[in-house]
Amino acid sequence: MAYYDALVAAWNNATQPPPGVTGTGLLGGDTTAQKIAKVNAWTVTGAVPTVLSVTGNQVLNCINWTEFNALTAQQQSNLLEMCACPGLLLGGTANTTQMVDGMLLAYFTNHVGPTITALTALAQSTVQPWWQANGYTRPFTTADATLAGVS
Repeated sequence: MAYYDALVAAWNNATQPPPGVTGTGLLGGDTTAQKIAKVNAWTVTGAVPTVLSVTGNQVLNCINWTEFNALTAQQQSNLLEMCACPGLLLGGTANTTQMVDGMLLAYFTNHVGPTITALTALAQSTVQPWWQANGYTRPFTTADATLAGVS
């Protein structure tokens, strides 16, 4: 089943955990439930997450002064107000049409400039669950292992 291709490939990988993954490898003597628990505990870094929650301070610390100074007064005010919002701000590749990512991409149109580069580095340094980094919407269950044909 194509949906489970990444799980099957990781499960059957000769290197455990698979390259680029942090966590405990799957062992031949493990039960399916033990393997699922290990896979759900795996983490990765280095990819921009589809969903990312950051503080306004984290975003503000990525904004380059020269690029910020080139914005209109209204754009500067909008950014500062967004960064002052309490709680976490929603970002990530699946949220480019939402307020945080949308505003940043619209205001900092040089997408290889220092602000977007710093924001990308922040996102890539985020530790995320392996299952999430591979496009799955939730941790795996033993039913998933059965459907994938790895149990």
